[in-house]
Amino acid sequence: MAAAGCGEQRPEGFPTLYPATITITQDGANLAGATVSLFPEDSTLSRWPVGGMTDENGMARLITYGKFEGAPAGKFKVMVNKTVSEGDPIPEVPGQYASAEERAAYDRAIKTGSYEVFQVVAGEYRTADKTPLMVEIAPSGENAIVLDVGAAVKEEDIQASATQGGEYVPMGEAK
Repeated sequence: MAAAGCGEQRPEGFPTLYPATITITQDGANLAGATVSLFPEDSTLSRWPVGGMTDENGMARLITYGKFEGAPAGKFKVMVNKTVSEGDPIPEVPGQYASAEERAAYDRAIKTGSYEVFQVVAGEYRTADKTPLMVEIAPSGENAIVLDVGAAVKEEDIQASATQGGEYVPMGEAK
């Protein structure tokens, strides 16, 4: 039985979706706050991204194309990512209607803050070319899958870290 969406019209060529969940464990415990992405073996499905975010129980309800519940039938490689940060709080990006003061506060926090971001899932599980994790979504059955990502790691994500701190120069002004 195909999963019914919220009644929103689906794009042309959209595949039939089936309810599916993936529970991620690490070090014998459920891994909350991880991003789960599926990479299809069938290249015709690659235009329909599938994934989800794990809840406090480590379970991700799969969503296709960012808004339709379920996943298409087929075989997929599974990638899992999760980061944690240490140091100053990472500032939230101000919204579209933020005031000049809110944008300036964000700019100041980004330029003077000091925080490090770490990957806690081993690199082999984070990319489609390396992950050993595979699943098959079936048109029948419950598609309740449990996968383990091994021991926790602490690998710095240099691109997401801001360890310099330093002098604040407002946006648009030269030093």
